[in-house]
Amino acid sequence: MLFFSRWKTLFIVGFVVLGLLFAAPNAMKPETRASLPGWMQNTINLGLDLQGGAHMLLEVDLSSVLQQALVNERTGILTELRDQGLRADTVRIANGMVVGKMRRAEDQAAALDVVRTMSVPVDPTQIGSPKSTNVSVVGNDGFSVEITDAQIEAIRKRTIDQSIEVLRDRIDPSGTTEMTLVREGEDRILLQVPGAKNIDEIKSAINKTANLSFHLVHQDSNNERALRQAMSTFDPETGEARLASIGTRYYPEQQGGGLIVEESTRITGECLENSSPGVDPDQGNPIVNFKFNFRCSRLFGEMTAKNIGRPFAVVLDGEIITAPNIRSAITGGRGYIEGNFTPDSASELSRLLNAGALPAKLLIVEERTVSAELGEASIRAGQVASVIGLIGVAIFMWLSYGLRFGTIANMALATNIALIAAALTILGATLTLPGIAGIILTIGMAVDANVLIFERIREETHNGRPPVNAIETGYRRSLAPILDANITTMIAAITLYFVGSGPVRGFAVTLAIGIVMSVFTAVVFARLLTATWLRGTRPKTLPI
Repeated sequence: MLFFSRWKTLFIVGFVVLGLLFAAPNAMKPETRASLPGWMQNTINLGLDLQGGAHMLLEVDLSSVLQQALVNERTGILTELRDQGLRADTVRIANGMVVGKMRRAEDQAAALDVVRTMSVPVDPTQIGSPKSTNVSVVGNDGFSVEITDAQIEAIRKRTIDQSIEVLRDRIDPSGTTEMTLVREGEDRILLQVPGAKNIDEIKSAINKTANLSFHLVHQDSNNERALRQAMSTFDPETGEARLASIGTRYYPEQQGGGLIVEESTRITGECLENSSPGVDPDQGNPIVNFKFNFRCSRLFGEMTAKNIGRPFAVVLDGEIITAPNIRSAITGGRGYIEGNFTPDSASELSRLLNAGALPAKLLIVEERTVSAELGEASIRAGQVASVIGLIGVAIFMWLSYGLRFGTIANMALATNIALIAAALTILGATLTLPGIAGIILTIGMAVDANVLIFERIREETHNGRPPVNAIETGYRRSLAPILDANITTMIAAITLYFVGSGPVRGFAVTLAIGIVMSVFTAVVFARLLTATWLRGTRPKTLPI
């Protein structure tokens, strides 16, 4: 136990020295760190409670998503009925459901069969999964389609999950901010961004849904009578207007007098493979270049090839930003969006499109800004507590086990803290107040192994064993109880990490790292120090 080969000694010393090098930048000033090599400039990421930042509670506007689900259901019903040669008098959305009326009563049964086949299992992988819609008979010539509760819950979960992923890509595209994005309750999202400097920029990313779609402009847009009819029956909440032609949407105050576009489209923001800001080669205006994926490239090429000379509208968040005429077939899936862009707005739109569209509007129901001054006070309080705890433990070890063995234990403890800081720096973990609490707890726990070892050495010395034999036996027989105690604590830390969230995870991370480092410093590093002291002094009795 006390013999260390040269390579073992070099490995232990090298590990400790490397840990000290990674931990050292955390104690340096920023201007000093800037002069160090790149791999030594990293420091521990501080959480929201330590460096300040933004705290927001967001509510997902599910009503718009459910409304869109009804619109999609209505569009699908119209398409299926048309494909089956069935003519509907009206298919509209009313009272949270799709209500249809056939032109001929004898078509009702066939229409019901078509609509029922469109009701699919909410979870196709699960046997006996509930259906997505309920279909009911209305009178002798109509039907109604209502979205089931199971489908609404699936839509809610999918919407929140997608919103979290999109927000993560928008606010932290590089993945280095260590922000918190978790679901809160049924329809809320908790967002915490440590070190946030520009709160307005975060709000802007939240408020823009960036729903992009390409629609053919309906031929009735050139008909003043149809435009007047659309204007008189326009519903601003749904964007619908009751026209002779079905499946259209009216945009008032667009292109000088309103546009009627075909509601159904398969070219949406999900088709985008990437986008980038650029400049119009002819006029020099800022534009947004885009590239579709393979599937949508083919669809876009077919659509433009069949509709040369016809205008199509680019709709972003419910507004038409441009409606140019199709001059020729656009193949290859590449193009650009022009509008009243500035270089900044073109870059912002490109970034939002690359991150993806938010599936629903997010409402900020709670907002707090944690000042950096509060974080500095927390850090100082944690530092004071750590220093007091460290000094108290060091004094106790000196008083209990003498100057030599007490110094060995305290050197191991100091090394343990440095290695914890190095591990947090290398892993990029976020340190919060609960994390500081975990470090302080580690300070008290770290010497437990030394206490077990030294008490065992003291017992062997009282039994008459010579110094080398007593130290050898003390380290060997203390190893099993040390591992048992730390493994059980490690199990608790792992459980806290996977079951808990936020602050609890921060505590679990520092506790787990502290356990690993305390075992290393007490069982390996302290034993190396003890063996080195023993070979150098060769004492006849142990001062313990």
